[in-house]
Amino acid sequence: MNTVLFQSDNNLGKLQTSVNCEMTKVMDWLTANKLPLNIAKTKYMLITNKHKSTESFATNANSNCVERTLIYKHIGVM
Repeated sequence: MNTVLFQSDNNLGKLQTSVNCEMTKVMDWLTANKLPLNIAKTKYMLITNKHKSTESFATNANSNCVERTLIYKHIGVM
């Protein structure tokens, strides 16, 4: 199963809180439905202007850090 989640916010701190909240909901749903998440294949991409520092942005799934990527290929489209 492939899934893509999109979120946006002008405030990076609010975005991080929102993303982590939504990831918790996703993880709860996966657990309730006995579906595994391969954390090694789970990635996030942060798209922003070059003037904002994004080094402190992090997201997690069940206390596992989700890897950040700069390029993502979804069903053959980059």
